[in-house]
Amino acid sequence: MTSRRQVVVAMAACPLGISLVSNAQPTKDIPRIGYVSSQTPDWYLESFRQRLRELGYLEGSNLVFELRRAEGRLKEMPGLVRDLIEKNVSVLVLLNLAALDAARKTGTTIPIVTLSSIDPVKSGLVASLAKPGGNITGLTNLQRDLNAKRLELVREIFPRLSRLAILWDANGPGPKVAFAEYQAVAKSLKLHVQSLALQGPAPDLEAAFQAAVTEKAEALIVVSNPMLGAHLATVTSLAMQRRIPLISENENWANAGALISYGASLRELGRRFASLTHRILQGAKPSDLPFEQSTVFEMVLNMKAAKALGITIPPTIQVRATKVVE
Repeated sequence: MTSRRQVVVAMAACPLGISLVSNAQPTKDIPRIGYVSSQTPDWYLESFRQRLRELGYLEGSNLVFELRRAEGRLKEMPGLVRDLIEKNVSVLVLLNLAALDAARKTGTTIPIVTLSSIDPVKSGLVASLAKPGGNITGLTNLQRDLNAKRLELVREIFPRLSRLAILWDANGPGPKVAFAEYQAVAKSLKLHVQSLALQGPAPDLEAAFQAAVTEKAEALIVVSNPMLGAHLATVTSLAMQRRIPLISENENWANAGALISYGASLRELGRRFASLTHRILQGAKPSDLPFEQSTVFEMVLNMKAAKALGITIPPTIQVRATKVVE
């Protein structure tokens, strides 16, 4: 009678036996997510991963997470994206236009989940919100739709405001649209706009703020994008040193020292990106997944900054704040 030990030994010695065992128990492919982070801290990443865990994914077990960091260096995006495409990831999560543009130029058909701060239909990113077509879906944070609201907040805090500076990345497609829209709204409010256009990746921020002081800017709006996000600490520090109130588009800026921010909830966006990614991993096609819009918005008020600048925040704004930094 042949023992179980003898069978195992025989199979181990016989290549044919190994082949038969391997074929009898095929290993299911583990999905791979390719994620390009544009800056640190990444305000979507934590909630993105948390939502994936809630959906049953465990990195290193039933999911491979390929994370690439650009740290605000937009010129590195194409190389990072190509690396993920060459690894044949299951889904690309590209939450800035520079990374998305790099992917589109390769002609890849890998499903993409993305974030758009500008109208994805008008910009030609997708055919329609309901039926994106192609291999791209995602969310729009309605960033540009909120420009008028932010200027209204500025006017509410500073009723006599007449001179406004706007800090923006001249090389970014989203910021170009943003600046033009802010300029149009400011004109309707009879505000003088000073353009502080920057050239990355190492912009002369000292010169930009000196120009704002010289022109007597009474407040400054910073247009969010990866390049400026990489210099968040420097920008908020310079604004405080020059005693210029900083108005921002995302919560991370208010947390770091800007006076106030108003925009889509970064945590909620991260969770929704994960849910879209999950649906694609389950077999859904990006072309059939509606391009979603932000539904949760946050106004973050930094009272510490207000006190340091000697600014009195109207009670009407204080009661509307979803978060207050003391």
